[in-house]
Amino acid sequence: MRRIALFATLLASLSATAGATEAGPAPLDPVVRIASAGDLACKDPPKNNRRVCQYDDVSELVAAGDYDAFLVLGDVQYEYGRYRDFVENYDRYFGRFMDSSYPVPGNHDYGVEGAAGYFRYFGERAPGPYYSFDLGAWHVIGLDTDLCSPYYGDPCGRGDPQYEWLKADLAANADAECTLAFFHHPRWDWLKYQNASWTESFDLERSKPFYRLLYDAGADVILAGHNHNYQRYLPSDPHGNVDRRRGIVEFVVGSGGRNLNDLGAESTRPDNFAVGTDDDFGILEMTLHDGSYDYRFVSTRPNGFIDADWGVPCR
Repeated sequence: MRRIALFATLLASLSATAGATEAGPAPLDPVVRIASAGDLACKDPPKNNRRVCQYDDVSELVAAGDYDAFLVLGDVQYEYGRYRDFVENYDRYFGRFMDSSYPVPGNHDYGVEGAAGYFRYFGERAPGPYYSFDLGAWHVIGLDTDLCSPYYGDPCGRGDPQYEWLKADLAANADAECTLAFFHHPRWDWLKYQNASWTESFDLERSKPFYRLLYDAGADVILAGHNHNYQRYLPSDPHGNVDRRRGIVEFVVGSGGRNLNDLGAESTRPDNFAVGTDDDFGILEMTLHDGSYDYRFVSTRPNGFIDADWGVPCR
């Protein structure tokens, strides 16, 4: 009887081991590390003024991080958008990241009609003015806010090709674990001319219809540039109200090297503004996990501005 009991115990042990082998190891977290920045290369070489034309230092941050992807947030070069401006100014420092770059155009990239210099330079890395792709468990969407200008009567609302494309893309990827969108003009921005009569329609409303679609679809993060500084906003609804359950977190990363713009007066600070700096060039580093993300602003200054968090859950 004892031999039978021992045999039964051994058989149960082998069966348990076989079951574990068939199940395999726990799936790995599909971690993807990205960097992002906009408003990058001057028309002039880097200089000694620490607030102007420091894009060479920003390039070194991207190289040091060895990122899986580099999201380029528009105004890639200054000032004219010609093909030669991309080659002579941007490519010299950022061309080495071409194979991992995902760009969107900014207003300065439209200096040539149809952003012809931008599309010629980036080629297949810019498959269109708007496009989407996946990074790990994340669905990522690049949009062109320069095609939207309420100031000139083209608000990119219902019926607009880009609006309808985004609506369809979000529906087709409704099961994505997390969603990130990136474009040039931010929806929220603390400007030094915050109360100017033209600010809303000329700048901030360009991405307004997209923000509503992204919010309704459960998007998590927006990256933008345009203002030459770094800002982070609390999770917000389409009206700028803090919504910690469903709101989108927006980062403004216009700190890519062109120059630094001052933030606005304290009296005009948006209610959903979290933190920012107008004294540091740098990049936003993100680690995209399955269901969450880490972020860290990386300054070009050794003891520069710090903003970071880990394990931020997607909605």
